[in-house]
Amino acid sequence: MAEDSCRQQGGFAELLRVEHLVCGYRQKTVLHDLNFSLWSGFFCGLLGPNGSGKSTLVNNLCRVFQPRSGKITLAGRDLLTVDRRELARQVAVVPQDTHISFPFTVLEVVAMGRHPHLGGMFGKGYREDDPVVARVLAETGIEHLRERPVTQVSGGERQLVLLARALVQEPKLLLLDEPTSNLDIRHAVKIMRLVEKRVREEGLAVLAIFHDLNLASIFADYLFLLRDGRIVHQGETSKVLTREVLQEVFATSLLVYTPPEVGRPQVAIPPGPDSQRRR
Repeated sequence: MAEDSCRQQGGFAELLRVEHLVCGYRQKTVLHDLNFSLWSGFFCGLLGPNGSGKSTLVNNLCRVFQPRSGKITLAGRDLLTVDRRELARQVAVVPQDTHISFPFTVLEVVAMGRHPHLGGMFGKGYREDDPVVARVLAETGIEHLRERPVTQVSGGERQLVLLARALVQEPKLLLLDEPTSNLDIRHAVKIMRLVEKRVREEGLAVLAIFHDLNLASIFADYLFLLRDGRIVHQGETSKVLTREVLQEVFATSLLVYTPPEVGRPQVAIPPGPDSQRRR
């Protein structure tokens, strides 16, 4: 299936390949025999109900955990053979949220992402005039927060800080674990548009976990749908985001329609039996 997935994408270069991946914790197997590819310049989304294994997959792709069996290949190399510094130059992760207890400034937190590109293990760890850090702070719109303690910014601003920290790594692959959870629509759209720009203009490969099906439809080129630790559907967004597929995966009835102004499927909740009474 990994080879078939790669061929489906025509001229896009395969960056990461997963073959027969099995992952779990202690005595529990969470992911079963996964096979898929990710491609440079392609925005992929990962959907599935709670407990389907989405975060477990991301944690194995960035080597927070080690698979029980199977193989992950990054740019033609077995992921397990890539040293940590090189891996951090290739792969960056934006988590749902990271609680930062120490009052580092926004600049210091963002600049931590430059560590894989700096020599030596000690020292300050970043340059005050690093042009990459300056560019990303401006691009993400948080330059005015650079001297503020990260403990004193809003949740939406903190997610922008974490995205900026990942972007200054200059990765080839960006993994997003529900980066817009608990954010208002303004911050959610801003984060997604920043990532989309990197995909289109710089060939970044992205795998993003979504809970918001409409955001997934707008931004993702290709979707993987997980259920019970298995990929049960995958394909171009417009082809797999259907009422039948969503009902199968999420075990709930949803409406799927394509507004002409949007040109992509959108998902709505049908009115319940008590809707008329509330009007």
